[in-house]
Amino acid sequence: MDFSRAFNYPRNDPGWLTKLLIMGVVTCVPIVNFAAFGYMLEGIRRVSRGDESTLPEWDNFGGYFMDGARVFVTMLVYMLPIFLVLALSIGAAVAAGDDAGGIAVLFANLFQMFWQFLFWIVYPAMLIRLAFSPGWGAGFDFGGIMSTITRNVGSYVMVLLGTILFGIVGGLGVIACFVGILLTAPYAQMSIAHLFAQLARETDNSALYS
Repeated sequence: MDFSRAFNYPRNDPGWLTKLLIMGVVTCVPIVNFAAFGYMLEGIRRVSRGDESTLPEWDNFGGYFMDGARVFVTMLVYMLPIFLVLALSIGAAVAAGDDAGGIAVLFANLFQMFWQFLFWIVYPAMLIRLAFSPGWGAGFDFGGIMSTITRNVGSYVMVLLGTILFGIVGGLGVIACFVGILLTAPYAQMSIAHLFAQLARETDNSALYS
């Protein structure tokens, strides 16, 4: 994984500032922000095919929105077990009283951390499947997801570490007030998209481009 190329990718485009500011504004608007996910998918597709010189244009908003809707629905389904366990735990806590209720809430919190950790692990592979496979079920292609994870475990671990690193970069901007939402967070997302594209090239090869 080339972290330097990923970090520099957004700035390769002479119009990078405008494009990332548009992404930042879109991200701030509920529902409309689905398009930001789709924009990231387009970045993954372009970089995986060798186009690193520019960021995607914002000329296919409807397509980005539909791609982003697929990402949102997929993530929502992945999070359903957390919602279910939390609901059951709250119900058990109310019914059982203080001691047993405390245990139920503790179990729910531990399960939530465990499930979110699992989701963090599969997230890069899931997004790659959504980027290159049509349809609403692409993110549930568990065979393809496991193939992406296991084909080059070393690279996959590096990508996971990269999501943490670039996430910190984006978070620093959030600390500096509104700048993070409008610029550093989109910058981090597109740098992560570059890492995912590198992984796609290493692990899925021509199978993704059919």
